[in-house]
Amino acid sequence: MWVLGLVTLMISACAESATSSAPTTSLPPAEVHAESTSTVADTEAPEPSGVPGLDAPDPLCAAWAAYVGTVQALGIAESFGGLSSEQFAALELRAAPRLVDVAAEIVASLPPELAGERTVVNEQRIGPYARRAKSAVEALTAAGVTPDELDTLSSTWQTALLGRDPNAPVLSVPPIAAGLQAKIDAAAAAYDRVVTPFAQDPSLVVDGVKMPLTVAYLAAHCPDLASSGVGDAI
Repeated sequence: MWVLGLVTLMISACAESATSSAPTTSLPPAEVHAESTSTVADTEAPEPSGVPGLDAPDPLCAAWAAYVGTVQALGIAESFGGLSSEQFAALELRAAPRLVDVAAEIVASLPPELAGERTVVNEQRIGPYARRAKSAVEALTAAGVTPDELDTLSSTWQTALLGRDPNAPVLSVPPIAAGLQAKIDAAAAAYDRVVTPFAQDPSLVVDGVKMPLTVAYLAAHCPDLASSGVGDAI
């Protein structure tokens, strides 16, 4: 199975879970926890499908799960999916509308007790990913993708997160209309030429951003996120 364990994930210095033979990568983002293959005993229960926490009743927990799941899916696909740079660009473009949406949902759902960390969360922690995703959405729009089609991409990415196969290095996204796919392919070709690869984007290195109140809230209120490494150090 795929085991979380490439770089320090999210808000904590969670324990390394990859073996010493795990592949290495230059992937910098703290939010990405890539995975390596390992031998699992036949008696061990399989990892549940779907990103944990997407159906959490707390809207902050649900949005954060979608955020973590999206960024992890991109990091894992780029590191281990065997995709060409243009194929990865197309995958990142598929994810971008949902990532923009969940970033806004996180900020909107921060409870009053976290108001003091709103700017840190919005601008410094999730902000770099949201800004990159907004650039990707602009590339989609330039290729002729309509607002309704952006909504389609957002909803189908959420569906992909809900059905995530933990053994697959590349998230399986639902098929879309041929016309929309053609626009994505055109946007991906242009995006791939001008954008720093995801794994090499220095703006995504957010390890040093401190938001202790938010970390504590997520650890206390979002138990499903623990499997994604959130709150491990609390």
